[in-house]
Amino acid sequence: MKTQLLAGAAMLVLMSGTAFAQSTTTETSSSTTVAPAPLMAPPSGVLSTTETKKAVDANGDQYESNKTTYGNANGVTSESKTTTTIQPPPAAIVTKKTTTTSTTN
Repeated sequence: MKTQLLAGAAMLVLMSGTAFAQSTTTETSSSTTVAPAPLMAPPSGVLSTTETKKAVDANGDQYESNKTTYGNANGVTSESKTTTTIQPPPAAIVTKKTTTTSTTN
């Protein structure tokens, strides 16, 4: 009787161990590094060039990005500025209805 009980317990442990071994989790991550685009000097005789990008998202938020590139005999440099205008959420409109009923005898 004891051997059957021990055999049953051993079988239960082996079966549950197999179940645990079958449930595995794998996580994978990756990252990509993008090099910035090389700076191009403005055309000869031009002090600087400015590139402006504007966008509006679905919430009405506005994005404006300016990139100015300067060039001279010493080389090329650039300056960037990004402005974000976020629209406030719409105000809640509360409607109050008052009904007054009076009776006269």
